[in-house]
Amino acid sequence: MSKLTLVELSDLPRKPHGCPTEVERSGARLVATHKSVAGLFTTLNELRAAQEDMRGAISETHRDQARAAIVFTAAGIDACLRTLLRDSLYTLLQEPGDPHGAFVSALMSNRLSGELTKATKQAVVDIDPRSALIDLYVQDLTGSSIQGAADLIRCRNALGLKQEPALDDAILKGHQPFFNARHEVVHELDLIDPSGRGTRGRRHRDIAAVGAQCDGALQLMHAFIAPAARAVKAARRSMGWSAT
Repeated sequence: MSKLTLVELSDLPRKPHGCPTEVERSGARLVATHKSVAGLFTTLNELRAAQEDMRGAISETHRDQARAAIVFTAAGIDACLRTLLRDSLYTLLQEPGDPHGAFVSALMSNRLSGELTKATKQAVVDIDPRSALIDLYVQDLTGSSIQGAADLIRCRNALGLKQEPALDDAILKGHQPFFNARHEVVHELDLIDPSGRGTRGRRHRDIAAVGAQCDGALQLMHAFIAPAARAVKAARRSMGWSAT
């Protein structure tokens, strides 16, 4: 193993102190994702170490392990952000502030202008219309999956975290290559020409680069979770609720 450059994830920072219940589930999903992806890289390192010539070319089987890590990481990001939004927004939207402003603006622009969709009408007449509208809001923010920096920016703004240095626009845009890779792996099977015309060879995946992208994406989720926990705790204190 000493001759190999190991592909490994950095440890996640500790869970936020006094983490409120609204953030617990998202944090748990991040930890579970990190464990799964770390396991994939451990298997990849072991497979490479078992090669007779560790200096030889990396096989397509090994690259497939890296592709799986991209898919697992992206799925974890989707689950973490969707859960963080759904669980945190109910509390954050209880009082005026940036999250409430973003919520009202999005609903007025996307849901309450023009002819109302069936889903919007059902939410309005729901037994708990606010919760139903928040669910629609989360769907609008995340879509079927997080596609890239633009979605990350919308989620950040929805949580009222626009002033967080670790979630600056430039930083979020820096993760776009990871989402591009996920799209190529999931939707194009990593084929160079997914249309079927001409060459259909598979894209080269640099394993070390994939490891760095996955690691950065998982650390980014903690950069969402930690300030969201602080924001929820502050909202609870403002409204006289218990800390957790």
